[in-house]
Amino acid sequence: MPRLSLLSVGLLGALTLSCATSGSRRGVGFSFPLSRIDSLAGILVLEDGRTLGNGSILALLESHDPAIRRRAALAAGRIGDPLAVPALIPRLTDQEVEVRRAAAFAIGLVGVPEGAPALTAALMDSDAVTRGRASEALGRIGLKSSAALIAEAFRRSLPRTSGVLRIRGDDPGRADDPWVELRLHLFALARLKDADAFASAVLGPDSQPAIDWWACVWAAMRIGDPKLTGILLAGARAEDPYIRSLAARGLGELKSPAHLEVLKQLAGDQDPRVVLQALRALGFTGSLDALEIAARSLESSNLVLRHEALLTLAALPPDHRWRSRVIENVGHPDPWIRSAAWPALIRMDSDDVGLVLSTIGPDPDWRVRQAVAVALAETLGEAAAPLLLPMLNDSDPLVLPRILGALARARGLNAAPTLLKYVQSPDPGIRAAAVEGLSSLEGKSDKPFTDAYATALEASAKADDVEVRLSVVDALGKSVGEKSRNLLRQIGGSDPSRVVRQRALSMLSAGLASPEARSIRAPDARRLVTIYEPDETALFSPRALIWTRYGRIELGLDLVDAPLTSMSFVRLAQSGFFNGLTFHRVVPGFVVQGGDPRGDGSGGPGFTIRCELNARPYGRGSVGMALSGKDTGGSQFFITLEPQPHLDGQYTQFAQVLSGMDIVDKLRPADVIERVEVFDGRESR
Repeated sequence: MPRLSLLSVGLLGALTLSCATSGSRRGVGFSFPLSRIDSLAGILVLEDGRTLGNGSILALLESHDPAIRRRAALAAGRIGDPLAVPALIPRLTDQEVEVRRAAAFAIGLVGVPEGAPALTAALMDSDAVTRGRASEALGRIGLKSSAALIAEAFRRSLPRTSGVLRIRGDDPGRADDPWVELRLHLFALARLKDADAFASAVLGPDSQPAIDWWACVWAAMRIGDPKLTGILLAGARAEDPYIRSLAARGLGELKSPAHLEVLKQLAGDQDPRVVLQALRALGFTGSLDALEIAARSLESSNLVLRHEALLTLAALPPDHRWRSRVIENVGHPDPWIRSAAWPALIRMDSDDVGLVLSTIGPDPDWRVRQAVAVALAETLGEAAAPLLLPMLNDSDPLVLPRILGALARARGLNAAPTLLKYVQSPDPGIRAAAVEGLSSLEGKSDKPFTDAYATALEASAKADDVEVRLSVVDALGKSVGEKSRNLLRQIGGSDPSRVVRQRALSMLSAGLASPEARSIRAPDARRLVTIYEPDETALFSPRALIWTRYGRIELGLDLVDAPLTSMSFVRLAQSGFFNGLTFHRVVPGFVVQGGDPRGDGSGGPGFTIRCELNARPYGRGSVGMALSGKDTGGSQFFITLEPQPHLDGQYTQFAQVLSGMDIVDKLRPADVIERVEVFDGRESR
């Protein structure tokens, strides 16, 4: 084995089980030196079946160097093999605090119950973050018996104070601020969805919240239990608009008409973020008052609120009083608004929607035509078929995948003959949609669609057709019969993409005992070597500048915990890959997403990279790698508009917005990435 440095073990965790297909932030809060990075010439990517079996990673967990132990623990967690847990457990009592934190996080990533007793003991660790990571891991493992212990750990960690504890100014994007332990306890309880344990932790003797904090309201919203209504109502009165917005969302998801008056008040809030979530919440109520409030927002100059109001109208019972206002927005110059207006109009005019469509005609923007197809299927069901079938003549291949999906939803098995015609379409997005549509019909047909999947697979032999082949594997996993299993075996043994092979082998081993499952995966244990050439760039913290029509967004890339993803992003940017692409997805209050060469959310760079899951929390301005399954990252990335704790440890976070969040807030679907420049500490490229 070559000499290992800090970065090489970090990359080891990133690349082990990786190398799918042919494509080849700054490190904040890490206390170990980076003095050996410049000695790295390359790394050995260990084999799937032998990574843990031959002790390679396990031996590194015993290294004298705490930095190596930490990165080995993280690597073992990313690999996710339960065999690593017995070796990770001793690291929970390591003398180095960073190693204990990493070990707890890693055991959570593996997620097997065998780690729970040691994690429970770690709830008493002397280090606050280690205690929090132990809670986080217990939440991921999912044993309900852990909830009471986590609630007790939360109460022990609360500062002693009289009255309500008010936490302000904490930074959810940092992993080392004073409140991180309390946050991790709350988020773990949210994962476990134990309302009683959560209430025992955060409510005082008078059943009122003992803590005034966004994280408390967020967790109550995620648990979604009426027992926690008092926390949400208190949040609706909070000074912090972000807390009020979370409270509105939580009250809406309870779907109780008893909260209508509170939601109406929040819909008149001065902060657009609060109004946005209140409008969404009102969509669950079915109230006439909700209709009137949403209709008033149709005149808003704030397009985000107008867009949300239209979606709310589409979710509520139809009311023709607002039809003329909706029609005005069907003609709005912004396609984003038209995409939201059409579902509302289709809902209102469901009896005469064919006449409406023929009168207005097809929209010039393909995104709007997609929205029309989806809305027709959702609103009309089988009756949508006569309107959807002619739409298959659309000249833009980006529209057809949504039409095929809409047909599968609307017609059920009657859509199968149409879907079968498209499994070998020249367009990979259409092929994938046809396969996914047929897969949604599995179990309703007398026989599986294995032959169609084989045809789609044959038509998707190119290395950059990874998404189609992944769709085929997923479909075969739902299919029955030896013919489907044989096709999975073929894919697992010969597909050019490692991530596709792994998905196929996982499907084959699903439901089997551990030794049997490992024996199925063993044939994919082949030796892979990837060379990483860090040069002097590795000594710096790269910056990326994303230029848009509104201005520039500056990103700091994380070479410490996400080196593979960061360098892949750098190389794509330096090649000009991102220039001219769009932000194809914008969900206000959640994320903006871009980097897809197709522009519809299904494209990529022609290769995939392994997930580099790390402990950095998703705060406002965090940058993550979009996925369509484990280890399917490529070029699509997203930027969070608000803290999103449910994404923590689920998607590779590889960068942070250092400046320009005001620019990110302005982005709308189809806004163009004019160019991406990379500054590596020496020169701008």
